[in-house]
Amino acid sequence: MGKGGKAPAAPDPYKTASAEAQFNRLDTYSPSGSGQQYGYTDASGNLVRGTPPAGSQSAVKQVESDFERQIREMLQPASVALTGRIVDDNIAGMPDAARVGDRGTVAKSIFDRSFSMMKLAIDQGNDRLLTNLQSRGLPVGGQAFNDAYGAQQRETQDTISRLAQDADINAGNEQTRQFGLDATARSNSIAELVAAMGGGYNPPNATPNGNASNVNYAGMVGEKYKADQANYQANQQSKAQTAGALGSLGGALLMKSDRRLKADVRRIGSRGRLAVYQYRYLWDAANVVRVGFMAQEVLNDFPQAVKFEADGFFAVDYAQMPEVA
Repeated sequence: MGKGGKAPAAPDPYKTASAEAQFNRLDTYSPSGSGQQYGYTDASGNLVRGTPPAGSQSAVKQVESDFERQIREMLQPASVALTGRIVDDNIAGMPDAARVGDRGTVAKSIFDRSFSMMKLAIDQGNDRLLTNLQSRGLPVGGQAFNDAYGAQQRETQDTISRLAQDADINAGNEQTRQFGLDATARSNSIAELVAAMGGGYNPPNATPNGNASNVNYAGMVGEKYKADQANYQANQQSKAQTAGALGSLGGALLMKSDRRLKADVRRIGSRGRLAVYQYRYLWDAANVVRVGFMAQEVLNDFPQAVKFEADGFFAVDYAQMPEVA
């Protein structure tokens, strides 16, 4: 009996991955003609359609329709000009970096403004006090005069001290507010400048997405390989069983092998040039299984092994078949 076929070769990982990538990279096109094409780049950097060979880089090319090209060629110069103007305007008018001003200067400005609004009231209060003291006949420089006038001056001084303290506190708040305004103005100007420099023309994108489900080609190859292995193992096992059955026939010597005496015949393999069959004799029970040759076929290759018996049927002498015995 022959040695049988070879075991199936394992799938090539690179070919499998390449095929799966090719299945799942769908060229897409819009009604206007724009789209995406997949392939790989050649030595000159050009896109080549198809599966990339080993060592090549996969690539995708954005295809532009004539309509989109015309729009781009019309808008790009305007976009460049507008960007240049925005850049020039922002650089020329960009606020200085935010800085914290001198607190003492800010506090003095606040104090002077507040004191200027109170000075008239302070002067009028002093005049009323002097008039009142003189109308009461209190001599200037006298004890009663000095006590009353001194109390008025201390009250005025306390008011001025509070104005100075409030001015210092408000100066800090003003510095914080002004710093925030300056920083915001500069940040806005820089953001507009960056947007103008990093922006530009964005062409209309009407390219559809290839949303077909991915093909698990690697999984299918793996399943086929497992199925091929299983079939190979089953075939090898069947051949081994057939060889064992035929080997046992050698000891039986002369056996009825006429096709006319057999039922449920099914070919299960081969040995040399002869087919091997599974069958049962017409007189066997339905569950009996036998294995052997057909005498009519053996007659062609090994006529010396076939006997024509008195009952008119052929028998095979397995001892006359060296390949079997």
